[in-house]
Amino acid sequence: MRMHRGFLGWGIFLILAGSIPLAVRAGYLSDDQLRNVGGLWPLILVGIGVGLILSRTRYGFLGGFIVAATFGVIVGGLLAGGVAGIDIGCGPGTGTTAFASRQGSLTGSSASVDVDLSCGDLTVAVAPGTNWQIEGQDRDGGGPNLDADNDSLRVSTRDNRGGIFGPFGDRQTWRITLPDGPQLDTQLTLNAGSSTVSLAGAKLGGFETTVNAGSATVDLGSVGQIRDVRIQLNAGSIGVTLPSLSMTGSIEVNVGSVKVCTAPGVGLRIQTSESIVSSYDFEGHGLVKSGSTWQTPGFDSAAVKIDLHAQANAGSISLDPAGGCGG
Repeated sequence: MRMHRGFLGWGIFLILAGSIPLAVRAGYLSDDQLRNVGGLWPLILVGIGVGLILSRTRYGFLGGFIVAATFGVIVGGLLAGGVAGIDIGCGPGTGTTAFASRQGSLTGSSASVDVDLSCGDLTVAVAPGTNWQIEGQDRDGGGPNLDADNDSLRVSTRDNRGGIFGPFGDRQTWRITLPDGPQLDTQLTLNAGSSTVSLAGAKLGGFETTVNAGSATVDLGSVGQIRDVRIQLNAGSIGVTLPSLSMTGSIEVNVGSVKVCTAPGVGLRIQTSESIVSSYDFEGHGLVKSGSTWQTPGFDSAAVKIDLHAQANAGSISLDPAGGCGG
């Protein structure tokens, strides 16, 4: 019997990607062990090199198996949600040189906030008034790029030194305080790092966050107002606490895990788009399925309604997990 080597590679990948989440649930692997899966990515290059060296021998398949196994372990770790603190694209060190604190004001009735951090740790909080502030550390004390006026604030990485899988730079640390005075349309993008976002008291229009190869905790439970929320996760994990306010939104996860926490008594409707490798646990939380839509009984008469679209591609979305949606 002759077996197709391509099928063997896919088999190894799928077995490992599925076995690791099962091992975590059974207690054989810990979260601390999974935090290091991102560091295995150089094995992909090793596998490619082995494949090239042995390409004209009977052992040429070994390179492909190494690549498939490495991808399987990394994806399995991401599906299990054990990627907090993943350092893909970041160097081994953390910048320790403080940059000068910067302040300003958003004096209009509404304003836009755009934060884009590559390789680092982000904390976002809210304070009374109209003033904003950013402080933190990086490798040379230069601080991030900053563009601000009375109705907008944009903060972005000054130098990511090649980005994900490029030349490695030290991790940055940003601590941003936003005002609760104006209504904020907020967009946060995190590439290779971690973020903790707590927006208690903020008046939000739209809130959007994108996490690429990282982990995040987003607490919207005590916002003063919000229109909609958009969550996109591309490799990593994120926990989101939603407020007891009517709103719409979307959640998309591409390799990773999302935890969603809601307030008691909220009417919840979730329309899903499923792929071959996706996982939802809505049935265990009292939601009833009709076609591709899950909703709480009595949704139409609920005083507070949250209407979401959820899509998981090689990922999972969990509702109200026992451990909550914090870090």
